[in-house]
Amino acid sequence: MPAMLEIKDLRTSFVQSGEKLTVIEGVSLTVEPGETVGVVGESGCGKSVTSLSVMQLLSKNAIMSGSIRFQETDLLSLTEKQMEKIRGNQIAMIFQEPMTSLNPLHTIGKQIGEPLRRHFGMSKQEAKERTIELLKEVGIPRAEDIVNEYPHQLSGGMRQRVMIAMAMACTPKLLIADEPTTALDVTIQAQILELMKKVRQEHGTSILLITHDLGVVAEMCHRVIVMYAGQIVEEADVAQLFDDPKHPYTRGLLQSMPSLSSNQERLNAIPGSVPMLSDMPKGCRFAPRCSLVMDICKEKNPELLNISEKQRCRCWLYSEEEA
Repeated sequence: MPAMLEIKDLRTSFVQSGEKLTVIEGVSLTVEPGETVGVVGESGCGKSVTSLSVMQLLSKNAIMSGSIRFQETDLLSLTEKQMEKIRGNQIAMIFQEPMTSLNPLHTIGKQIGEPLRRHFGMSKQEAKERTIELLKEVGIPRAEDIVNEYPHQLSGGMRQRVMIAMAMACTPKLLIADEPTTALDVTIQAQILELMKKVRQEHGTSILLITHDLGVVAEMCHRVIVMYAGQIVEEADVAQLFDDPKHPYTRGLLQSMPSLSSNQERLNAIPGSVPMLSDMPKGCRFAPRCSLVMDICKEKNPELLNISEKQRCRCWLYSEEEA
């Protein structure tokens, strides 16, 4: 069976003040039918730009190359009109901040009902009835009243549920969730993750989950992709990544997580920060922050190598011979 989503050698750049800045460089990944793949990394690593590249929702000064195949269709070859038929229908997205993603001027019912009317030709009444069903499915009480309310009248957790209901309105084959639990309290976060699991199990939906929270990854994902400075630095099954991380950056992320079994007073932190697009280091992009840096790391950027059947890593600690 072909992959639900297959990205090959994706490069996404922006032109600013006459200068071309590459945000995503050579990203290749797949999402299989019914699989949840997590994409992790610090802010500025290119996670969200990767998701927006798939949805073709970047600004007009964006330049993309490579291929993004969704069920064998190369999305980069489609016109905007053709993409509109896929967006919200076959591929849906839950955005990071529902308050800025929902239109404050339209009721919840109108916003969820719009894709139903557009893609399925439902009447206004049919769309409203289906919207109420969807709101009930995502655990929103008083669904009959909520359809007539506006985003500012709802709490953060309720707005995020509305975003999920909107994303699931047309039962998409692929759901892209960009930090879906950011700024939600722990109880609501658990409910949202449970809801996404339910969606995957009941509809066989594939999920590309973008997050910086490794706890969410452990809870939700089958495979994990670790990004740093616009490149993939490691990919592995979720259990393998937590048990035997290979890249120093992945190890740093895992070591920075608080542990209930540890008595340490201070959390470990990775020194420094993600490099600016206009100031990428020569060689390995993580070298300036790496405790295991070698001379070659400062000169040449390593390739992403298959170091075992289900694990890839971009690091000079692993040579092609070992791979």
